[in-house]
Amino acid sequence: MKIAILSVTNQGKIISDKLYENLVKNPLILHIQQYHKNIKSTVKEIFDKYDCIIAIMASGIIIRSIAPYVNSKLSDPAVILIDDHGNFVISLLSGHIGGANDLTTKIASIINSTPVITTSTDVNNKIGIDSIAKRYYCHIKYPKNIQYINKALVDNKIVDLYLPYKYSYILTDNIKSSYNIHFDDKINYIKSIYDNHEVILTFKQLVMGIGARRNISPSKVKNAIEQACKILEIPVERIDFFATADVKKNEVGILENIKQLNKSLKIIPMDSIKTYQNEECSKSDFVMKQFGVKGVCEPTCLIANDNSHLIFKKTAYDGVTIAVSLNG
Repeated sequence: MKIAILSVTNQGKIISDKLYENLVKNPLILHIQQYHKNIKSTVKEIFDKYDCIIAIMASGIIIRSIAPYVNSKLSDPAVILIDDHGNFVISLLSGHIGGANDLTTKIASIINSTPVITTSTDVNNKIGIDSIAKRYYCHIKYPKNIQYINKALVDNKIVDLYLPYKYSYILTDNIKSSYNIHFDDKINYIKSIYDNHEVILTFKQLVMGIGARRNISPSKVKNAIEQACKILEIPVERIDFFATADVKKNEVGILENIKQLNKSLKIIPMDSIKTYQNEECSKSDFVMKQFGVKGVCEPTCLIANDNSHLIFKKTAYDGVTIAVSLNG
């Protein structure tokens, strides 16, 4: 995720600095940039270049600034509003698909503020079909029907949710209380239906890249995988497959975990890693010295996953490095 933090006043800049210092450490934040003043011209420049815009200012300033560029709930960035005393953090735009609601809660906890979320499904303790799509990284088919599904949920109507049993790991208590669940092993997607309005969710491909010290223990690899999935807020079952470099293809600690998870491991040749160019990838001097490549976990998960980008940057866990890519 790429985040822009905009501020107007000196007090707002103090809040911006605090958020930057905290968020820059987050594995889910690949890039974060601060902007101070010149809001109208800044928004024009960055609106379609960031996944989230955090605006520390009066609501009128940011609403008037973003108005010409707001297009669709499927593509607009999350916009989060904070007053310059940090009393309230408000999810302003793209609460579900853009992730503004979840980010609002997290940001409020960072600055000890009150989160304000106004989407009807959330305030009625329901989970919208678009929220399921966001949480589990899904393509959405028939997005125009989202409004009908979510309105039915808010009105306490019976909304059916069909899925194969292999996807049962997505069924949190909130989903089970919101939908009428049906298992159908003839399908390979998630389908929600209400009154002839249907929304179909298909999983985008998630690939986890793993790097590790020589002779790493299986328990340390397991812990690294679990910690990364916890931050991503997904069950490990949601990872489609794993990737590593061919110099690690016989690493027992990695192989045992892949076997236990009943997943596949894609081995990426070192020559492919050496020639791979992607500005998202970080550089490790140690790995370069040892193997002649800039890194392992980031390039392997990207190479293994066509047309992908990082959603979880290289993070080290006691001798194990993890990165995750998403296609689409």
